[in-house]
Formats: sequence, C-alpha cells, structure tokens
Amino acid sequence: MLLGMAEPRSDRQFDSVFHRPQRGRRSQPALSRERIVAATVALLDRDGATALTMRKVAAELGVHATSLYWYVERREDLVDLAVDEVLAGAAAALPGPETPWDTAVKETAHGFYAALTAHTWAAGFAGSRPLIGPNAVALSRRIIGALQACGGSDEEQAVAIRAISNQIIGAATTAVALRTTSSPPGTPDAALSAAVTASDALAVGNSYFDQVLDLVLAGIAARRGT
Repeated sequence: MLLGMAEPRSDRQFDSVFHRPQRGRRSQPALSRERIVAATVALLDRDGATALTMRKVAAELGVHATSLYWYVERREDLVDLAVDEVLAGAAAALPGPETPWDTAVKETAHGFYAALTAHTWAAGFAGSRPLIGPNAVALSRRIIGALQACGGSDEEQAVAIRAISNQIIGAATTAVALRTTSSPPGTPDAALSAAVTASDALAVGNSYFDQVLDLVLAGIAARRGT
C-alpha cells in the first residue's frame, strides 16, 4: 500500500499494532516488544519474507510461540513493527524547518527509499501494508509539510503527495526486485536475469532515484509557478 500520505484519516479504521496499548513486560519469559522486533528483523534479513512466522520468531528468541502473543497478536503485527523499525534511522534525520521545500522533500524521500532498499523484504511489505507506525508517520508528515509550504490547492497537494509516495514505494520495490533476480549463468533464474535491460539495471542506483525525483519536483514547481 502507499505511504498513506494522501489519506491521513484512513488509518483510524485499520486494526493496527500501533493503535493497541502496549502490555507491560512479563517476568517469565523476559521478553519485550523491542526484543521481538529485533528478532523479527534478524530473521527477515537472514531468511526472507516467506520465512516469517510467529513460531520462527519465537525460536529465534528461544521461547515458546505462545509467549509472543502477550506482545503481538498475529504475523502482520510483526511485519508492521519490523518495517517501522528499519525506518527509524531516516525518521531521526529529518531536514529542519528552515530547509527549502523541495530539498526537504528530496532528502526525506531519499532517506525513506534508502531504508526500504537496505532490506530486501521491506519494500514489498511497505507496498502491501499501511505505513502508520511512528517512524513512517514522521517521514510522511515531513514530506506533506514541505509540499504544503509550496502552496497549491488541496487537490494539487494530494496529487503531489501521491506522486512522491508512488516514486518512493515503486522505485524501492523495483530496485529490490532487480537486485534479487540477478543470478549466475547456468542457474534456473539466469534467463530472467538476462531479460533485464541495461537501462533497468542502471535504474537501481540511487542517482537514478534522485533524478526521477527531481523530475517530479520540477513538475510540481512548474504547475504551481514557483
């Protein structure tokens, strides 16, 4: 799913781990949401998205699966928490309020993109789940605030928000897909890898993400006469 930047109220109808009150730690076993999230990210980095289950995360922590249900209700909670965790660094490095609107959008979007492409599983989950964790919200609000500073009608702002959102999620998903489909000659996936064009392969680089983003920002500025 998109960043949720264009529909800021839609998360209120969504049952999310971020909307439920956290329970306190239990003395036995000595678990916490933070430990569960760290174990989830480690499992996803090592074994990929298809390996994620409550049972496997419990095994990663050396506990029984039923112990996790005090902190999370289902696999989707693990997904949402893990994605928001990998966005923490980008959310902690937001451009300041004095930054020009286009620079603020570009820096925030680049941090968002870099975080999603740093983990091969993150972009896919980000494209299919509402991003309403605190770090994702902080990033989205910074982009929204910068675009609002540029002016324009509500409709123009909504279109701009959607364009930036699509660029971040779409480019991250494509970059990860191209990276993971590269296979050595002679392997079953070699034919698929060979079908990727040179321009597609070049587009994986961050510089191409930046250049596409520059085109989007130039279009926004031209449309608003700034």
